[in-house]
Amino acid sequence: MKFVAVSDTHDNLQAVRDLVDLLKKEKFDFVVHAGDIIAPFTLREFESLGKKCYIAFGNNDGEKGLLIRICTENSWEIGDIVEFPGGVVYHGTDGRIIKILQKIPGILVLGHTHQPRIERGDKLIINPGEACGYLTGKRSIAFVEDEEVSLVEF
Repeated sequence: MKFVAVSDTHDNLQAVRDLVDLLKKEKFDFVVHAGDIIAPFTLREFESLGKKCYIAFGNNDGEKGLLIRICTENSWEIGDIVEFPGGVVYHGTDGRIIKILQKIPGILVLGHTHQPRIERGDKLIINPGEACGYLTGKRSIAFVEDEEVSLVEF
């Protein structure tokens, strides 16, 4: 199983289009988005991949009703905390919630901080950083295959 972990796209359409172009050249099973897509028009860009998406709402996501509708149309999963094959995704940094999520088997994908992070301990925790590049000046994602993680700047 290989998946792509993405977070914090923040309506940067050029970054999302660059990301989608990159992903069209890769082989993977699904996308895990750790939140802050922001608007429905940004989410629509992922439709051209033809892949299942598992999406956690971010603190800046607006028009949740329309985001849910797009996900329903595409048979994608969206919510505050979402399970995906091999793990769970959550946008926030609430330590109490993260502690609970660490008890669930599999990988934990987080967003919100815009800082790439790979933590190996009792559980593999991944933050792919920010796809938008707004705060760090770097646009990054993570490819995950059999718990091997590759952070990629694009």
